[in-house]
Amino acid sequence: MRAQSDGLVKEYLHFQGAPLSNPDYNQKPQTEGLPTLEDLPASPWKRLSLSVSAFASLASWFESVILWQTDLNPKAKQLHKRLETCHQQLKALCSSLATILGRTDLSYPSTPTVSKTFAKKIAGYAVCVSFINWLQQTERDLAILIAETAV
Repeated sequence: MRAQSDGLVKEYLHFQGAPLSNPDYNQKPQTEGLPTLEDLPASPWKRLSLSVSAFASLASWFESVILWQTDLNPKAKQLHKRLETCHQQLKALCSSLATILGRTDLSYPSTPTVSKTFAKKIAGYAVCVSFINWLQQTERDLAILIAETAV
């Protein structure tokens, strides 16, 4: 997963046009409905449970982003492939975490809709950034739990 997620944001922004593709662009994207890392509980187990919900939400967002990018940037085949691979890996991680946590209630929300072109580009950027952030947080939480678990 790390190999596909590394460089995702940079590649995504490259295909979006100005101002997003400007080398110095570094605005924090915000899109309503995306999961955030704010106010996480202290327990890594509880954070992992939130990660499952976040990844389920992000999986639905990725579906929309893939459709938007296929329409907005039809020649960006490598980007489409990377988004699709991240989407598949995201769903696999979500399912695996749900199994580890004994959650049987895993469901994916409906795919979000955005009508304006620039809003789609910003939402896609926000999805990519959120995916990376949640992936890193989940990695840290799993490392903590592995270190605490007696073998």
